[in-house]
Amino acid sequence: MNLILGLGDTGLSIAKYLIKNKEDFIVMDSREKPPGLLLLQELHKNFSFINKFDKKVLTEVSNIFVSPGINLNNPVLEEARKLNKTIKTDIDIFLEQSSSRKVLITGTNGKTTVTSMTRELLSQSLVKKRVLAIGNIGNPVLNHLYEKIDISLIELSSFQLELSNSISSDVAIILNIAEDHLDRHSSFENYSSIKKKVFQEAKVRIKSNSDIEDSNLISYLDLFRDYEELFLGLQTTFPIHDIINIKASISIFYALLTIDKKNNPKNKIDLKSLIKNSLEILKEFNRLPHRFQDLGERLNIRFINDSKSTNIHSTISALDSISKKYGKNRTILLCGGDTKGQDLEQLLKIPKNVVKKIIIFGKDKNLIFNVLKDSIISETVKDIQEATKLAIESALPEDIILLSPASSSTDMFADYQERGNEFIRLTGF
Repeated sequence: MNLILGLGDTGLSIAKYLIKNKEDFIVMDSREKPPGLLLLQELHKNFSFINKFDKKVLTEVSNIFVSPGINLNNPVLEEARKLNKTIKTDIDIFLEQSSSRKVLITGTNGKTTVTSMTRELLSQSLVKKRVLAIGNIGNPVLNHLYEKIDISLIELSSFQLELSNSISSDVAIILNIAEDHLDRHSSFENYSSIKKKVFQEAKVRIKSNSDIEDSNLISYLDLFRDYEELFLGLQTTFPIHDIINIKASISIFYALLTIDKKNNPKNKIDLKSLIKNSLEILKEFNRLPHRFQDLGERLNIRFINDSKSTNIHSTISALDSISKKYGKNRTILLCGGDTKGQDLEQLLKIPKNVVKKIIIFGKDKNLIFNVLKDSIISETVKDIQEATKLAIESALPEDIILLSPASSSTDMFADYQERGNEFIRLTGF
């Protein structure tokens, strides 16, 4: 008997996998009606659902399949480890069984953007290959296990990496590591080590920079140092942090080609041509919503929706991009929410010559205010509605109002999308 711990999209994909393989299972979730339950009941009648975490069921099961929302400290999971039960994730199964080339993409910020960019780049460059973007991007990997895929681009969160075991790939990239999800991972050191698991069994490893000699490691920043002039034309269209994401995407393409070259040494890689051809494709890339989304101008004020910035590092990157693209001392920053255990002293790295005023809302607004009050003009308000209203009232012509919360949205919204959509509604776009 198998146990699925946690339902939702991933749990449902695991259930479908077990159904296809004619294996019995129990579903366990703390929620009375978790997402996916009604659909699963329509698909398959022969399973039990337990709406609490009950360790007693472990006497009946041999294998536990874990969804990423389940914490390592979950009592059922802890007991399963004591009993030496087999514990697997959907990622484990896919990496073991899929015959596709596997590219693993992780990092604190930029994962979804880089995964989407790379899918666009590879799909247009390798027209005979089927390239699929799956994983944390909102497309569970097991939904595609039995499909013909040439290259799997797998976005991985720290939650997925934490619970996965053997992590093998053709290419693995860590875009960046900054404080995030410390409410779950307890320390930055632990969070960082979880992210680095992605390199475990990768043929080629990519990171932002490298100070070690390793023929299997590529720095996606160092790789293009001699070709910076080729990227200059992007600055009118893309913020600085997305130009970095573009470099990461091209480096993934380059890494895949280096693997081919090892298999066939006659395949010479012309890096300059590769960059030029890639940029022709990526310059048309439609940037994703809620990620430094330039909504446009109203009342002679520019509005930018960066709701996906759920940590301080991401917000500082957004402000850096604003400084380089629009100039200094013009930005009113809206931030706040659940800071998730971040070291709030990092807020002092916010460039003071970029931000005119910070308007803070949400659960941890007072914590943020206490850090910033002596360095930047700051004010607390009840919610995003009041914050937006005050920002518009405070703005002068040609100012920029930036929603970049540096915090999770879950204290007030279902997710960052709902928060971003509310900002869009409030600003009239």
